[in-house]
Amino acid sequence: MDIATPALFTHLPPELVPPLELLSAELLRWNQRINLTGYRHPEEVRVGLFLDALALLPHLVGDSLLDIGSGAGFPGLVLALARPDLAVALLEPRAKRVSFQKHAIRGLSLVNVRAVQGRAGPGPDAALAGEVFSTVTVKAVGSLADSLTLARPYLAAGGRILLPRGWGDREAALAAGLKVVDYQLPPPGGRRIIVLAA
Repeated sequence: MDIATPALFTHLPPELVPPLELLSAELLRWNQRINLTGYRHPEEVRVGLFLDALALLPHLVGDSLLDIGSGAGFPGLVLALARPDLAVALLEPRAKRVSFQKHAIRGLSLVNVRAVQGRAGPGPDAALAGEVFSTVTVKAVGSLADSLTLARPYLAAGGRILLPRGWGDREAALAAGLKVVDYQLPPPGGRRIIVLAA
């Protein structure tokens, strides 16, 4: 998949562009007080958070998504905007980031998203224990094996795990027998992969 063209936004429904612009502005404003992400400029947010999240869109299955370790709410917030029919749960252990998620959910009037503070994992003490989702995504949380261990307890039958990763994880994913989708983000994004698992 090639999403290198900035014209990607012109292929989206026009109603998606204003909320993404608002989300970017709010993220950068909050980032001045609280370290939510390493992104400091609108173009970095557009590429590193928005376009990277939208790369997952064709790989979603079903009508529910759990975004484990969602940080400031990515990729879940972007996917919720792109798919209003998708019930999205953002799971994040850090209170300041969950506060931003709740602010964004209110500001964007996202009735299909909930922010949950807690940790993922197997066992009855994990947040959202017993709930299952048709798609589970884990971005930048440990190794591939760790990410899969966190995601699998939440995966519904017939569901899919999506692991957006850097190009450096490609060989390890292939060696583990996992399906890999390559894609290219415009600068400063570079080459990326999505690992698909069940």
